[in-house]
Amino acid sequence: MRDLTMLRSINAPCAGWCGTPRQIREAATGKRQCREFPVAFLRLTPVPCSGHRLSIHSPLTGPGEHNMLSQKRLVWTLVSTVIGVSGANLAAAQSVLELAKDVTSIRIESTGEHYTPRQSTTPDGVSRHTSDYTLTVVWEPDAWRAREEWGIHTVYPVFGDLSFTMTYHESFGLTAGQDSRAPSPATRPMSGARIGANFKNLWLTNPLILAAHAEAIPGSEFKIEDRRYQRMMLFAHDTQWSMILDQSNGLPVEITTIEVDPHKGETEHKVIFSDWREVSGVPFPFQVEQFLDDKLLRRETRNSIDVNPGIAPRLLALSDDLQETDESLREWGWSMSHFFLARAGLGAPQDYPETHTVSLLEVGDDIYQVQGGGSSNNLLIVGPDGLAIVDAPWFPERSEAVLRHLAERWPEKPLRYVILTHHHIDHTGGFGGYVQAGATLVTSQDNASFFTNALERAGQTGAAVIAVGQRATLEGIGRPVEVYEVINSHADGTLVAYVPDARVAFVTDLFSPGRPRRGGVEALWTSELVASMKYHGVEVERYVGGHGAGYGHPDDD
Repeated sequence: MRDLTMLRSINAPCAGWCGTPRQIREAATGKRQCREFPVAFLRLTPVPCSGHRLSIHSPLTGPGEHNMLSQKRLVWTLVSTVIGVSGANLAAAQSVLELAKDVTSIRIESTGEHYTPRQSTTPDGVSRHTSDYTLTVVWEPDAWRAREEWGIHTVYPVFGDLSFTMTYHESFGLTAGQDSRAPSPATRPMSGARIGANFKNLWLTNPLILAAHAEAIPGSEFKIEDRRYQRMMLFAHDTQWSMILDQSNGLPVEITTIEVDPHKGETEHKVIFSDWREVSGVPFPFQVEQFLDDKLLRRETRNSIDVNPGIAPRLLALSDDLQETDESLREWGWSMSHFFLARAGLGAPQDYPETHTVSLLEVGDDIYQVQGGGSSNNLLIVGPDGLAIVDAPWFPERSEAVLRHLAERWPEKPLRYVILTHHHIDHTGGFGGYVQAGATLVTSQDNASFFTNALERAGQTGAAVIAVGQRATLEGIGRPVEVYEVINSHADGTLVAYVPDARVAFVTDLFSPGRPRRGGVEALWTSELVASMKYHGVEVERYVGGHGAGYGHPDDD
């Protein structure tokens, strides 16, 4: 294995080096002034293959002009005319890409850390470290078969250890072991969303293998300090990928693709590569970092890589009894792989849109816990003049299902408010659907700009918003609903919704009635809840949780 690294770590600026990742992106997108160089030429060599998922949609030529390529694999070779690039470097680059197309299997052993920006303390704050992991991947790119062996040590929200394997083909797979803090069968079929997300991540984090299966179109060339870069657009697997190459060594610095985020709509999922080493003639990055809108998602160090190892057939074999997963769920997982990656790193995977079940548990007079949304719930408050709903778990699809249920049961009552307890995505990912249905958004002053910006990015403008300071009273449903700020260490701007005529409060994360108490940091959160409600002078008889089931009180045994 020969060390090919010619760059310093791309995580920090360095005098005399080529610039930070942000400088590279700004130059590539025209946001940073830079010197332009002649555009490189491209030679595309079609090679017949089975055509898995490949469908070319080029913005430069139109969707109809590359249909003939839909059953081809296109191996691209960059032929640069920039002065100063030697013929030896060019020949080496061509040879590398030819070798990359012959990678039929790969084994990667890694260690790393998971992070999530959607569980930060402050909205759009620093990503929270959720777990450390060990991972062994065996992948056959052309065959669309893979196996992942995981050991995850969660550090947030609770400490724990998970061990499991996922073996999957293009349309079905099997999980064995424990991948969640919640109880689950020893073996179970993989969801289509997880299969789609996992395959997307394999392509995204192995850039030369992706390039060997893609059509490439050259973009602008640019310079930062003394280093030259080339932007390339890749088209493969119904997806557009933007790659930035370092022209001094022909190696990718970064790949970005656009994914869908429940909060913000179209969002950049970016991967940065470093510590390149040659394995069987093919360069691979041994350090990989993933980001969502510049917020850290995952940091991985690859300890070993084997190209075309001998793989026992039984290692990737699956029973013929497994049913194919729904194609729409696989596409859904592919389109937002960052989300499923982050949830798995929490030890709390959420692999379904939760649209099939909407059940109402009455927890007070005309007050209902809305269940059926996986591990997260809403609260529904019914008044003579309308409805108020608290929180919007997970996805827009889940909110649409709840809205349909409300329209069937209370067709004459409009939805007046959607009250968001805090900014974490498992409780607010579907809030846009309620706002679009006409509800006034109620959130804390700390979180108001985060949610209004998310609405604007998703194309929703002009929403009515109530930004709550310490407390507020909502009168729009003909029944008072009080909202109180709770100071805590879990999430800034946390609110509790309280119905005074029933003495029922809805709280998320800080206390979860109906779920075993886990002590540690969760005990701290509960004590902070009790202290804040005491400060506000509110005597709650029943707490209903965004997690758990039913109602309870911290003083209960």
